[in-house]
Amino acid sequence: MKQWKRTTSLLLSGAMILSLTLSSLTGAVSEAKAKKAVLKTKSVKLTVGKTKTIRIKNKKASCKYTFQSNKKKVASVSKKGKIKALKKGSAKITVKETAKKGKRKTRKIGVVKVKITESANNKDKNTDTNKDTGADSSKPTPAPGNTATVTPSSAPSSAPDGTPTPTPKNSPSSKPSGTPKPTVPPTYQPPADYTNKKADVAYGEKKEIEYDSKTTGNTRKAIVVLPPGYDKSKQYPVVYLLHGIGGDHTEWFQGGKPIEILGNLIAAGEADDMIMVFPNIRARYDDKAAYELTPEAFKAFDNFINDLRDDLMPYIEKNFSVKTGRENTAVCGLSMGGRESLNIGLKMPDKIGYIGAFEPAIGVLPYDTEPEGLFTKETMTLPEEYKNNTFLMIVKGQNDGVVGEWPLTYHNTLEANGVPHLYYDMPGSHDFSVWNNGFYNFAKRIFSKSPIAG
Repeated sequence: MKQWKRTTSLLLSGAMILSLTLSSLTGAVSEAKAKKAVLKTKSVKLTVGKTKTIRIKNKKASCKYTFQSNKKKVASVSKKGKIKALKKGSAKITVKETAKKGKRKTRKIGVVKVKITESANNKDKNTDTNKDTGADSSKPTPAPGNTATVTPSSAPSSAPDGTPTPTPKNSPSSKPSGTPKPTVPPTYQPPADYTNKKADVAYGEKKEIEYDSKTTGNTRKAIVVLPPGYDKSKQYPVVYLLHGIGGDHTEWFQGGKPIEILGNLIAAGEADDMIMVFPNIRARYDDKAAYELTPEAFKAFDNFINDLRDDLMPYIEKNFSVKTGRENTAVCGLSMGGRESLNIGLKMPDKIGYIGAFEPAIGVLPYDTEPEGLFTKETMTLPEEYKNNTFLMIVKGQNDGVVGEWPLTYHNTLEANGVPHLYYDMPGSHDFSVWNNGFYNFAKRIFSKSPIAG
C-alpha cells in the first residue's frame, strides 16, 4: 500500500512538473509570437515630393531592417525606411529583417504598396510626421528676408583615394568688367515653337569626347555641341550645361532641347554662336548614371568643381577654338546641376561670368542630412568686386514637388547679401518644361548679349 501511495505521489509530482513545463513553453512561444516584428505601414499614398516613414511594430534590437524599392525612380527609400515620392506611379517597398548575430537569418516582413500622384501645389497634407532625420524637400521654407538659421559650412569633395581634394575659394584673379543689366523683360515666355527644329535653321553639331581626369583617376565622357558653321579660325565662348542627380552627360538630350533652342535663338539674332559642353558631373571613379540620395553621392557631385577646373576646362581649351576668360565662360544646370552651377559660379568668379540655376536642388544651404551645406547664409555671396559684374539667374517651377521652395530661399539669401541676380518662377513641375525655358532665357542673356562682356 505504501509503495502504491509513493508511486502515485511521484506520478502526481511528475504530472505537475510536466504541466508547469508545458505551460512555460506555451507562454514562451506565445510571447515570441507576440513580439514578432510586423509591418504597421501596409500602404502609402503620397504626392510628388512628399515623404512617409515605414513603421514596424515589435522591432528587435538584435535585428537590422532593410528596405528596397522595386521602382527607385518612382519612390526611393532610405536606410531608415523613409519613402520619398519622386514621380507619379506605383511602387512596392520590400521590408526584411536580418539577425545581427548567429546564423544571421533573414526573413521577409512584408511589402508596402506605394501610390504616388501629382500635386497641384506644394501644400498637400501628406507630409512625414514620423520625425525622421532624412532630407525632406517639403520642409517649410522661410518667407522672403527670413531664411533658415544656418551653421558654418564646407564644400566636401574627395579624390579617388579618399583624401580631400582642395575646393576653390572666392579668390578672384582677374579684373571684373562691365556693369549690371538695369532691367529685365517682364515676361520669360518663349515662342510656342522655340524647341522645334525648323527647315530654314542651321543647328549645331553634336559629338562625344573623352578626357583624362586627374580628379577622378579615370577617363571620362562629355558631349560637345559645336555651333552652326563652326570655324577653327574663329574663337567661341563656352557654356557648360550640367545634369541632374539621376543623369549623366546625355540627360539634357532626354527631354531637353538645347540644340534646337540655341539654334533658333542664333537664327533669330537673339543669342551668340557658342560651344555647348555637357559633362558628367558625378565626379568619382565609378561615374555611371545612378539615382542615389546619399551623402557619398552628393560629395561626388560637389567634387565636379575640381574636375571642371583642373581637367575638363583645360581639355576644351586645348582641343577646341574657344575664347577664354570669365566674360566668355558660363555654367548652368538643372536640379542637382543647378546646385552645382551655384557652387561653381560663386566659388570661381574669376573664371565664370554667368551662372544659371534651373530649379536648383537642396544642399546649397544647410538642411537635415547636409547640416553643413555648400554655403552658409552669410557666405552665399560674391566678392564685392564681382557682385555687379556677374550674371546670375535662378528659375523656380511653381508646382515643383521635388526641390520645393529652396530656389526661393536661395533667391532670398542672395538678395539679403546684396548680390544682383535675375529670379522668376513659372508654371511647371520639376521637369524639362521649366528647364528648357530656363536655358532659353539664360542663353539669350549671356556673352555679348550681357553688359559684363569685356
